[in-house]
Amino acid sequence: MRADARLKRAQIITAAMELYRTVPASQVTMEGIAAEADVGIATVYRHFPRRSDLRQACALGLIEFLDDFLAETLEHFDTDPQGKWESFVWRLADFGVGMLVGALVTDLPSVAPEVLEQRDRFFADVEVLLAKAAEHGLIDPGVQPIELASELIVVTRPMDAQLTALFPDVRERLVRHLLVSWRVRE
Repeated sequence: MRADARLKRAQIITAAMELYRTVPASQVTMEGIAAEADVGIATVYRHFPRRSDLRQACALGLIEFLDDFLAETLEHFDTDPQGKWESFVWRLADFGVGMLVGALVTDLPSVAPEVLEQRDRFFADVEVLLAKAAEHGLIDPGVQPIELASELIVVTRPMDAQLTALFPDVRERLVRHLLVSWRVRE
């Protein structure tokens, strides 16, 4: 792929990730992604013939983005377990873990093996973090990565403008509730 084509593809993925992160999925259009990426709609379809192709590219982009942060979190976890744990959860919430939705459902025929492979590798690393967090009572040892992701997806999905205006801090409150509910009860 030519350098300019790679750049356009990256612009499209970045724009789509931002929209999926901040706008309800039902309101995200390929035309809107093209406008956000400052490319023509034909360019979007040339790189991503189906919407599902773009969603999977977004999931891969998110995993790639979070990999470095997860590695840093694991490396320095013992210096501040609660702070590192909460920082990781907030990073997942802030950067749109909902983009992983398509990658979470293993039996969808449209999910590329590469996406499933990256998801499984990422979740294996998240399991290591969950085990460390469980040692410190920050999460119940039975919580699996898929549960963590699913719960964060539900509470951090972008809301429509009316709900956001009514409850501007609801996402933050719900993430704080999750952090409390995941803790080991004594």
